[in-house]
Amino acid sequence: MQNTDKIHIQHLAEICARKGMKQVVLSPGSRCAPLVIAFNRHPEIECFSIVDERSAAFFALGLAQQSGKPVGLICTSGSAVLNYAPAVAEAFYQKIPLVLLTADRPNEWIDQGENQSIQQFEVFKNYIKKSYQLPTNVSTKEDLWYCDRLVSEALNNAVFPSFGPVHVNIPLREPLYTLVKAQTLDVKIVEAAKANISVELQELENLKTIWKKAKKKLIVVGLQKHINPKIKEVLSVLNKQDDIVVLHESISNFSAENTFGQIDPLIEVISKNKLKDFVPEVIITFGNGVVSKKLKFWLRNNEVKQHWHISNNFEHWDNFQALTKVIQSDVVNFFNELKAVESSASNYFTLWKKLEEKVKVFSSNYLKETVYSDFKVFETIMKKIPEGTNIHFGNSTPVRYANLISLPKNITVNANRGVSGIDGQVSTALGASVFNKKLTICITGDLALMYDSNAFWNNYLHPNFKVILINNNGGNIFKIIPGPGSLQEVDKYFETNNRYSAAHLCNLHDLDYLLANNEQELEEKLSLFFSKKNKASLLEIKTDGDISATILKKYFEALPTI
Repeated sequence: MQNTDKIHIQHLAEICARKGMKQVVLSPGSRCAPLVIAFNRHPEIECFSIVDERSAAFFALGLAQQSGKPVGLICTSGSAVLNYAPAVAEAFYQKIPLVLLTADRPNEWIDQGENQSIQQFEVFKNYIKKSYQLPTNVSTKEDLWYCDRLVSEALNNAVFPSFGPVHVNIPLREPLYTLVKAQTLDVKIVEAAKANISVELQELENLKTIWKKAKKKLIVVGLQKHINPKIKEVLSVLNKQDDIVVLHESISNFSAENTFGQIDPLIEVISKNKLKDFVPEVIITFGNGVVSKKLKFWLRNNEVKQHWHISNNFEHWDNFQALTKVIQSDVVNFFNELKAVESSASNYFTLWKKLEEKVKVFSSNYLKETVYSDFKVFETIMKKIPEGTNIHFGNSTPVRYANLISLPKNITVNANRGVSGIDGQVSTALGASVFNKKLTICITGDLALMYDSNAFWNNYLHPNFKVILINNNGGNIFKIIPGPGSLQEVDKYFETNNRYSAAHLCNLHDLDYLLANNEQELEEKLSLFFSKKNKASLLEIKTDGDISATILKKYFEALPTI
């Protein structure tokens, strides 16, 4: 078998494979030819070809999000590299191991007006764990040793001490397409030893003392990409105590008996009635961020004495403006320590439970009586979702409605909530569907779908991939959040009204297309939608944006007082 004549690129592919990279997403170009040859001809690596680099990067994000393994991205030089930026930022803040392998011109041709040449080294400086650049000339054993060492370090950095993107920039000289007979490779591998991070004993005892004295303890579970059964197990013990309340959202991928998932209506009632008894004495947070602005503002506006954030990365995330302690520890180990602490006499959990029961009755009655709208649509969809589904919620309204409605059991929820942009939502979900092979549904809005329409421009649309499009003719979030709805510019410059349908996209890319315009059609089309097994499909649900915004506002206004 033949391979590229650039031996350091052969080594690069071999090291990536040995360090767990099994999938690489390629975008076409000439300068990256040696990389394409080496990775495509490696027997342990699966390659995907996606033309649009922005979509390719989000597709890779979906693969890595599901696999928990480093996924490679290969592109040519120049502006192609810049198209990776949105997905790189998302991977950085969501902690996903993308490995960017960008081909480049030789150093002497940068800033010389050479075709497809820009300053590529450290181009992602603020959104990457670390940047590397391989030497242009690799002619000695020392050169090869140096390349191998850099590649090992980059791959280690992508997964230790936590996941995140790394960038390896690779200047390449012509000729680019020369092949030689492949040989057995003697590559240098540098391994990374896993560390067990824990809190020092005396510090732990001090924290336990504070925890024991507190009568109102709040645990907030942030974004997690997967359900962690060990976390669920330990929190299922803690949440049986009357002094502990556990809050989580759809993107937390956590639910258990006696925990609270629909946060926003609860916080709205608490805030509206100025119920001080609900304000915690100690908050513990872990995982990535939360969606709920109501939760953030409520905690910011109240004096919380202690906020502990658990993070392997030692992140000082102070979203509630109450941070007092960063705990560098494994989440399960730390909660196992707290599990042994005697609980305080308290009615804190009972307060929350009584409020939740009242809000659930109100919400159920409200949805029964309300007219066809986005809120009603989301309730109907969630009742029909099959168990075991992987749902990808789009940003703006979809992920927010998901936090108002009970979700089906035994599902996994993902969302691009690292940066929370609308770009790349469909591409990420598609990448996830290719890896996990199970039913994967992207629920998104019309602007986000059109923005990422190149997600369908590839050969990886399989029957397990489905898209539910809520088409309310624009970015309806701007009629919901405080501020823009009262401006004369809202329709044209914020909501950005559109009259487009996804039918033409489905025809272009050969997806099954279904359309629902009202509640009766929605019930019928959802059943048909989930029964389709032959190819990827899209269900477009038309709603009225003005009505939908009004229904949601009235819901929060009408929530019961206490």
